[in-house]
Amino acid sequence: MKKLKTILTLLVLITLGFNCKNVAAQQTLETFLYEGEKLNYTILLPLDYDATKTYPVMVGPSDTESADDQSFYWRGTKDSQGWILIGYKVYNATNRLGEVKALFEHLKSKYHVEGNKFHTVCFSANSASIFDLVMEMPEYFAGITGMAGNPNNGNKEKLKQLKGVKVQFVVGDKDPYWMRSAKRSHQLLLDFGIDSRIEIIKNGEHVMKPLVGKGFLDRAERLRH
Repeated sequence: MKKLKTILTLLVLITLGFNCKNVAAQQTLETFLYEGEKLNYTILLPLDYDATKTYPVMVGPSDTESADDQSFYWRGTKDSQGWILIGYKVYNATNRLGEVKALFEHLKSKYHVEGNKFHTVCFSANSASIFDLVMEMPEYFAGITGMAGNPNNGNKEKLKQLKGVKVQFVVGDKDPYWMRSAKRSHQLLLDFGIDSRIEIIKNGEHVMKPLVGKGFLDRAERLRH
């Protein structure tokens, strides 16, 4: 009887372990308070999430109307590869700085955010506005990946606000406009002493679907080092 109880206990613990892992692998819709209003964001935790540990946090553009609204470059991802992935309306947000800062402070109060700074990603038409957001509040950001994405490089003085933020451009060689823009921005940032990297993907198109998920997260990992 004692042996049977032991086996049953082990089975319960194993089942609970699997259930915990499945919960961590599912993106959920959460809320934070800003000026008395509840605002949505989505979150995907690492498979082995441990509340006592520190994690890099990526915030990507998303409409956050439901838990299914995943930011494009981790759409369908179940394994966040050790990242906390946050979806929020970080595009066209320079007139909502207080709101975005409230989200970031909320996240820092709930999770151990690596370096107390965030990473972000931008692509195509939303990229200039997300770069603008980073330049408006660079103290909150560790890195930004444009994939393919580009700041408005006409205002060179403004680009200097990226000092202290790691920047990388990932662009396909079959995407000539964005490749030229990325090369120009990359060189300008280097001239200003900003940590900038560029990767040109052979046979890469404008929307690099083969890099969704692991391919993107592997590249985001580079900016941690």
